[in-house]
Amino acid sequence: MSKAQGQFTIVDYNDALTLTGYIGSNLAKTQMYNPDNDTYSPNWASTNVVLTPSLYVIGTTTDQITSAAVTSVKWYVGSSSTAITSSGNYALSGTKSHILTIKGNVMAGQPGIDYRCVVTYKDPSTNLSITHPLTISFSRVVNGSGITDLLVTTPTGNVFKNNEVATLTAKAELWRGSIVDITNVAYKWAIMDSSVTSSSSSGYDAAFGTGWRKLSDTTGMYTGTTTATITVYAAAVDSYAVFKCVATDSDSASSTYNSTFTDVATFIDNSDPIQVVITSTGGDVFKNGQGSTVLTAVCYQAGAEIDTEGKGTYTWTKYTKDSVVDTSWGTNGSKTGKTLAVSNTDVDTKATFMVTVAL
Repeated sequence: MSKAQGQFTIVDYNDALTLTGYIGSNLAKTQMYNPDNDTYSPNWASTNVVLTPSLYVIGTTTDQITSAAVTSVKWYVGSSSTAITSSGNYALSGTKSHILTIKGNVMAGQPGIDYRCVVTYKDPSTNLSITHPLTISFSRVVNGSGITDLLVTTPTGNVFKNNEVATLTAKAELWRGSIVDITNVAYKWAIMDSSVTSSSSSGYDAAFGTGWRKLSDTTGMYTGTTTATITVYAAAVDSYAVFKCVATDSDSASSTYNSTFTDVATFIDNSDPIQVVITSTGGDVFKNGQGSTVLTAVCYQAGAEIDTEGKGTYTWTKYTKDSVVDTSWGTNGSKTGKTLAVSNTDVDTKATFMVTVAL
């Protein structure tokens, strides 16, 4: 469900700015290593990895990473506090030195590596600087050595935009060497949820740990929560959502290798925001305590009007001249409907009418 607000006075009632983003990679996040001939696939030394961050103000679709509002972009390896510079295996490029190129096989001897991009954004409306971190992880799989890794991909993409895409999928594959293991593997999925703080929290599962809520199939939200492929609906992603898969391989339970494996996928909502414009048949001025008007909430998305029939839920609230809610107005301080009739008795010196729309 999409929500939006509109108001009809000079009162500024905007929500605080919030940022989101992700790091794009030109190569897969897994590198195969063959110890027999000491080769990598892909070979990052010959086919460099290029990491490009994107930054969005939630509710907009314009990538801010190269805008004047971004004052700093710094890259780090893992938990290091020393920023990466253009030397050795690394090169920085782009208008903000925001693009990181990895020119060598830096995971040699390691199971994986994490990169952290820290973006500093200066809010033009407040002049306050906001620091927003982004992360991306890579793993190294050794062929023929018995090492197994779970890889989660998003084969149909990971971005929802307006009503263009109803569902997207995340697919988990348990790779054993160069072969996908499809025998005796059980899957379950969870969504990142900060409200899961202990083992007593609703949705807690020890395999995921705190901060993750175990999922079950829910109409219009997600299906396939106990299979290798989960289907995610647009309604399940508010700005962004991270899904974790846990795969348990009963074949390897008695072996020297782990029988439980995990990986994550991130989905992003880059839908155009719904803009609410309130029109008035009688203008915005009453004189000498006389006047009346009809306010209409008109909703736009991507430049086109939506919900002309008024099928959504429109809830109006009145603020008095002292900028407080008039709790005696309407029913418990609110009225509903796409249109609102306002008479002179509703306005004492000044009144602000706020509408919240749920579509």
